[in-house]
Amino acid sequence: MAVWCVANGDVSGTTMETHFNFWRIAGDKDFKGRPQRPPRDFLEIGLLIKNPASIQRINVYLPVDVERQSIQDAGVQLAQTSVAQGIFNEKLQCVVTPAPARIELKNGDNLFCRVHKFIEQNGSLDASHLSLEKFSDGTLLSIEKAAIESVSHQIKADESIYFRLRVYLPSGKSSPFIHVITPLDRKFQSGFEEIEYIDFRFNELRTLPPQVENKIRADENNGKVTISLVAFLTAFPVHSELSASSIQWHKNRLLEHDPWDDYVPSGIPGGMVVYHWKKEGKDGNGVADFSSFVKLHTRRSGRRILLTYLVVAFLFGLFGNLAASGVLAWFSSEIKATVDQSSDAISSIDK
Repeated sequence: MAVWCVANGDVSGTTMETHFNFWRIAGDKDFKGRPQRPPRDFLEIGLLIKNPASIQRINVYLPVDVERQSIQDAGVQLAQTSVAQGIFNEKLQCVVTPAPARIELKNGDNLFCRVHKFIEQNGSLDASHLSLEKFSDGTLLSIEKAAIESVSHQIKADESIYFRLRVYLPSGKSSPFIHVITPLDRKFQSGFEEIEYIDFRFNELRTLPPQVENKIRADENNGKVTISLVAFLTAFPVHSELSASSIQWHKNRLLEHDPWDDYVPSGIPGGMVVYHWKKEGKDGNGVADFSSFVKLHTRRSGRRILLTYLVVAFLFGLFGNLAASGVLAWFSSEIKATVDQSSDAISSIDK
């Protein structure tokens, strides 16, 4: 995936932090979620921009076909102090303003950032604030100038604005981030090890489609906004074990059930582990790209798997017995035929 800005003016003092949270909610097969709220995997994209005056648009490319109904404004939940402090790991106070609609997060007397609240229309985010376009076998999301101006109105120098989007992802083989390898002999086992791996790549030009790479170069002709930090966090059920990681994680912890159970519409399984990776720019240079490969081992067992195994074992035994009986009957008939032929030959000699 990729994130970049369209600017019009001096962006030398403008920086952007990018935060990506992949929630593997559907990884626990026994977790059914709340009524009418089945568990679904989703990606949250947080963008913290300092000195946003020259930014005209923020583009996000996702390597998957996403519908507008699958996108939600996760920023509205930062009105809860516990959520805001959990996301930023700062001691914050939340102030909600109705016009323009936004949330101000304050650290003491200082403004930590302003969080934008997207306009909604018919249950979806309004296109005047967030446009959506099918682009190069994926989806291009654009936070428009109207949204940027709304949240940055009368903002002071060196203060920051924040956008946070939640994107529900397709499941199964269509998922762009999680891939599952299931053993072929799983039906012959009462429990089996399943391999899951997460391949997250950000702004890697060599892996982006050529159309996306060309658009990035064209959009950044008038100025390139420096990405000062890339943070990638993944949360998955505790019974999944992290067996390999391409880079060393920054930190990990057991996810607190409160407030995150209410943060996720379906709720979360009883026990999830969070791993956090990050890459920061150094010596005034930004982060050009970021990639993280994570391999998980998940033990799958349960009543359904056990029942399937017992049925397969029963059928296997039944067919084995039938086959053995058939082979035995065939051998018996062959032996009887051979004996009969021998008896006939002996009788002919006697005559």
